[in-house]
Amino acid sequence: MSGFLGLDVQHSGTVPALLEGGRPLPVGDGLRVWIPHAYGEGLGWGSAAAQRSLASGRATADRLLEWRRDPWDAEFLTGLRDRVARYLGLPERGGPAPGYRVVLCAGPGTPADAEEYVEEAGLGGALRVGPAEALLCRRLASPGQPLLTGALLAVAVGERWSVLAPFRAIRSDGGPIVLTRTGPDTVLARGGGEWTELLVGRVLARCREDAPAADLLALADGVQECAARLAQADAVEWQGAYAERLFAPLVVRGAELAADPAVAGGLRLLRQAARAAVPHPSSVVLGGPGAVWPAMRSALTDPAAGVSVWCGPDPATDLAAGAAWWPLLRSCFAPVPSAGYAVHAVPATPAQPDRGPDAASSTPSTPSTDRSGSGPGPFSPDSRCPDPLEVLPPWMRP
Repeated sequence: MSGFLGLDVQHSGTVPALLEGGRPLPVGDGLRVWIPHAYGEGLGWGSAAAQRSLASGRATADRLLEWRRDPWDAEFLTGLRDRVARYLGLPERGGPAPGYRVVLCAGPGTPADAEEYVEEAGLGGALRVGPAEALLCRRLASPGQPLLTGALLAVAVGERWSVLAPFRAIRSDGGPIVLTRTGPDTVLARGGGEWTELLVGRVLARCREDAPAADLLALADGVQECAARLAQADAVEWQGAYAERLFAPLVVRGAELAADPAVAGGLRLLRQAARAAVPHPSSVVLGGPGAVWPAMRSALTDPAAGVSVWCGPDPATDLAAGAAWWPLLRSCFAPVPSAGYAVHAVPATPAQPDRGPDAASSTPSTPSTDRSGSGPGPFSPDSRCPDPLEVLPPWMRP
């Protein structure tokens, strides 16, 4: 057997996706696709550990992530190694699965030596890929409408960050599409986590005081389900955890949420950064766990310019799945110049009011030359993939 294990490590959870010649499948921890960064003596690992830490006491918003620990700690990574081994039917603690390679989606904040942590935990050697490239791999491997040629904007929305990257898509006669970077990443310190905190706060504000903390994980699950339902309707009634404990029904309205100051500034920054990165894109590719909120898509859509926004059916797994595809599809990406690209980090504070709601984002901080968490970096000759026509899915071949 052989395959690739894509890992999307966010602030509170990790999504692993395994590719074995078909489509990437989320591994999960047996309870959730999103594996909580929870572990500890007497607690176990993943969802079970998070649940045990919430076994007593009252539900409050500040307890939502009280179980969170460092995802790069050996205890979490060895637990992940054992979970993958069980999923593959291999002995636990027997070393890396033969023939499998880990690919990290290296979002902002990923340690420069993350590959060493992965290898020391027994998961084997790891590659890394930037969020934008991982997202575009997920898009390339999707059947259906082909990727449009021309200026392209990739927008990966994580839990506590967003990465926007400009590309140009070119399809030559008789060959596959080639994606060329045309500029640096723009990194925003805003993501989907603030949306979760907003809705969690609204649910708990309507709860009776005896609401148990044990249901907080289910509450977080319900928030994601509610976000997905809002993509189909302007307003939905809360049906997740604590619904029976609310002193009045809660109707969640997408427009009302998007107007809340807790998230409105982030949407404005996202819109401004998108216009600055690619003023006139032919298409926008949106994904990542934060992209589950439909307002993210609305912020990037421009009907007047005819801009189409692609967002997959399961944004939460996009980055992990795309990372798993990266070794097979990276030859569809033109090599990054040896000097690489700097990263534009945009402050979390919104633009000044006197510049207007549609003004460009504030001046980026001094660019950094460290691209360890923002992209694949330059190619070396021995890292190139086979002919893409040999590895591309049938719907991608010319």
